[in-house]
Amino acid sequence: MDLTIMPVGMLGTNCYILASEQKSCLIIDPGAQPDKIANYLLQNGLAPKYILLTHGHYDHIGAVKRLMKRYPDAELYMGEGDVPLLTDPSVSNAINRGLSAEDALFDHVDTIREGDTLTVDGLTVQVLETPGHSQGGLTFVCGTFVFAGDTLFYESVGRTDLYGGDFNVLKESLKKLCDLPGDYDVYPGHGESTTLSHERRHNPYINR
Repeated sequence: MDLTIMPVGMLGTNCYILASEQKSCLIIDPGAQPDKIANYLLQNGLAPKYILLTHGHYDHIGAVKRLMKRYPDAELYMGEGDVPLLTDPSVSNAINRGLSAEDALFDHVDTIREGDTLTVDGLTVQVLETPGHSQGGLTFVCGTFVFAGDTLFYESVGRTDLYGGDFNVLKESLKKLCDLPGDYDVYPGHGESTTLSHERRHNPYINR
């Protein structure tokens, strides 16, 4: 599989494009700049099968609707607890941050939950529920890659003072991630990548 990391938007949200050898792909958290993302797909001959959201805050959803218009066969999934963020822009911070209603409001979003799996050719993506930063936060695991959204950062974690946030719940999600057997490469919603082994040793929020 081939992984592309594409920071987008004012907050540098990490949009991830995970592609198979057959040129199908999934897109995780296309938070802004839909033309930039679409141009990359076109230049590399990639066809998106899934758009996956780790959570529903405005900086992770901003390019979704325009990509869905361009790629109507792509399937969109998120955690059920974050559906309100896509139906009420006041709780996703979209209104306060200048995201238009056209891009922020969704009539319907399909949901996935822990234990579900998605496949793209030979790639299998496992779904973990990791709330705390938001009520419906998800983490996606593919091989040794963990796409943690804003749950886990390099030596830090996501804030919990927004709608649906809960620090005690976040601590349980961090424990779930750190209890995964072995080591994984962790790709967060913002900032540099890390590993689970590094975070187990150095993250001040782990085991507290």
